[in-house]
Amino acid sequence: MALNKQSPKQLTVATYNIQFGINAEQISKSIETLFTKGAQIICLQELINTPREGFIVDNILKRLGKNWQAAYHVGKEQSRLSIGTGILWNTHAVSLNHIEKILLPKLKRFDLHEHVYYRLIGVPSEVLQRKAITCYFTFEGKELRVTSVHLDNVGGPIHRVKQFSYIMSELNKDKTPDKEIICGDFNTFDLLRIGYEKRMLQKILGNEFTDASEQIKWTSDIYNIDFATSKPFFPWLIKTANIHIRRKLDYIWVKQMEIVSCDKLSISGSDHFPLIATLR
Repeated sequence: MALNKQSPKQLTVATYNIQFGINAEQISKSIETLFTKGAQIICLQELINTPREGFIVDNILKRLGKNWQAAYHVGKEQSRLSIGTGILWNTHAVSLNHIEKILLPKLKRFDLHEHVYYRLIGVPSEVLQRKAITCYFTFEGKELRVTSVHLDNVGGPIHRVKQFSYIMSELNKDKTPDKEIICGDFNTFDLLRIGYEKRMLQKILGNEFTDASEQIKWTSDIYNIDFATSKPFFPWLIKTANIHIRRKLDYIWVKQMEIVSCDKLSISGSDHFPLIATLR
């Protein structure tokens, strides 16, 4: 695949929760679309080991071509318990220096309403070990730090703040880079739409960080979740009543970079839509 043209001082980054890669072929096509839109770094969430189908990152790299590489933080389990994060990058755009992997604070147990939800969608209510991955790159002669994050969808805002504070404390142990991007699925459900969780994220990040995806109103819709294992009446209710619960769960935070543009791509394959931002 030919390298898409890009202004030498611009960098285009995308983030995409791929819903455990259950629609692997469509996910691969959607990531190829991100490439054609100019993405040079692609952060992924909900990577898992799938022994029968092969690891989805390997298949994606084959599509993107020899100029692409990947790093990922996935567990050893051969199931959804291996859930992790990854970063793909175009070696013509950035040069990798080193990688760091972070295990997030783990929830001890679910609340009752969380158990009920997992029973409705037919998924075992097992606490997952969430993970983040950071790549240190050289871009235009400067150090660029990129982190792919996936906070818990359970445990509530206080637990997610604990997880994100831990990520930032780990990152802050290192020398502050020239440029920084932190993106992924932060699971800011914010049912009342008051922006409470986002304000907490901003407080942890500090004023140096800007939400490149500020104008994106939502990235995930309950209407699009995987109902393959659900109790039959649940998808029937959602589809028949045309229930849409749309929330902005995904973000691209940047530091010391100008935001040229940021868009949500309404492409299929996951219950999340990817975000793609061009930065200068």
